[in-house]
Amino acid sequence: MNRKSLVAIAVFVVLGLVAVFSLRQPEKGEGTADRQRPLAKLVAGDLDTIQILRGGVTTTLKRDAAGKISVTTPVAYPADAGNAKSAFEQLEKLELGDLVTENKARHAEFQVDDANALHVIAKSEKSGGKVLVDLLVGKIVGSGTMVRLASKDEVWQAGGGIRGAFDHPTPDWRDRSITTFAQADAEMLTVKTKDGSTVIVKKVGGGDDKFELVTSVPKLAATDKLDNTVPAAVLSGLAAWKANDFADGATAAVTGLDAPAMTLVVALKGGKNVTALIGNRKSDDEYYVKRADAPQVFVVKKLNLERIYKRPVEYKDKTVCDLNEADLAEIAVSNGADSYTIVNEGGKWKSSKFEVDPARTPSIGGGFKDWKGNGIADEAPAAVGLAKPRATIVAKSKKGGTCALKIGDETKDKQYAYAQTAKSADVYLLAKWSVDRILVKVDDLKKKKP
Repeated sequence: MNRKSLVAIAVFVVLGLVAVFSLRQPEKGEGTADRQRPLAKLVAGDLDTIQILRGGVTTTLKRDAAGKISVTTPVAYPADAGNAKSAFEQLEKLELGDLVTENKARHAEFQVDDANALHVIAKSEKSGGKVLVDLLVGKIVGSGTMVRLASKDEVWQAGGGIRGAFDHPTPDWRDRSITTFAQADAEMLTVKTKDGSTVIVKKVGGGDDKFELVTSVPKLAATDKLDNTVPAAVLSGLAAWKANDFADGATAAVTGLDAPAMTLVVALKGGKNVTALIGNRKSDDEYYVKRADAPQVFVVKKLNLERIYKRPVEYKDKTVCDLNEADLAEIAVSNGADSYTIVNEGGKWKSSKFEVDPARTPSIGGGFKDWKGNGIADEAPAAVGLAKPRATIVAKSKKGGTCALKIGDETKDKQYAYAQTAKSADVYLLAKWSVDRILVKVDDLKKKKP
């Protein structure tokens, strides 16, 4: 093929791409002076009602004289403050930019047809339900959003934010707050479970992370300490706890909230209490919850619930080892073919069977300082491999202290390992990485020959 033919083909391809690109773009706007825009700017205060039709469901927002916004359909409920405020603000500042097209055949392309558009109707109830704006909101193109006034063919360009302001499923227009309070106002936390277990802690010292035990059922042992991080995290979660969804019409027989799995009571300054109830599972990763003083039932995801749903036993300190590396005398690991014993001689770790790589031992020796469990499991030891542990770890201090652990199975998600100490019958959940740093392969401990 000669050079002229190649040039001709290249030019043809470029022109074809330009043509395709041009056909997919809005027609060139006529400009402000070419066509009077058919929408006057709304007068502040006239707008008090918005209807949004999305996916066959109409959501109605109403703003009262004090500025409070509520959802009135499909259910009556307080509105999500952020989403509702944005919706009113977008309409109040709405201005149409350039005219994009008058071609009705392009409505579907710009998603301003009846089948694809978000239908937004702004009204003034104080003026007898007068319709202020009847708008079909379409797709975002560049920095603008395609819009069309109902019963008109013209497609106009509006600000890009208007699509995001109205493109919400119905639950997102409702206030998802379950419990709300200032964490600094919390003075006491009571946790009760369905089986009768209870723990009550109160804040001390004026901070948000210092607590003392008031009482517990069953009684904590005299040697047990309180894990301050637990009540601090629970109160932090409850202070601004939001649902993932609503469970309108769900019965107590389904939700289990008539006999909740857990009840949490937060005593606030001034004598007010906030009480949250946790019920049954809805699915593998969802739970039913509600406030004790309100009928609305919510659905929360497991991840949303984890820092709040702490059984009374989990308020105990979960330290399994706390030995300084410099004070360690010996580490003995029984782990099948990767069993090893190393001893600290003059600050250097040695083994009677191989030369130890000094680059690996700081990670191992440092693993015994302030080693804490992430939780206390409710499974029986035998059910999680602790009757016949897959490994044991014993660390001895020069000062006479000993840390002894049995390591059982890993959790299904492979994030934790079940473990027990020689000093407690509790089954701990240890982060897998914290266990793996001790259960190393013997070959990785050996110093490699150059």
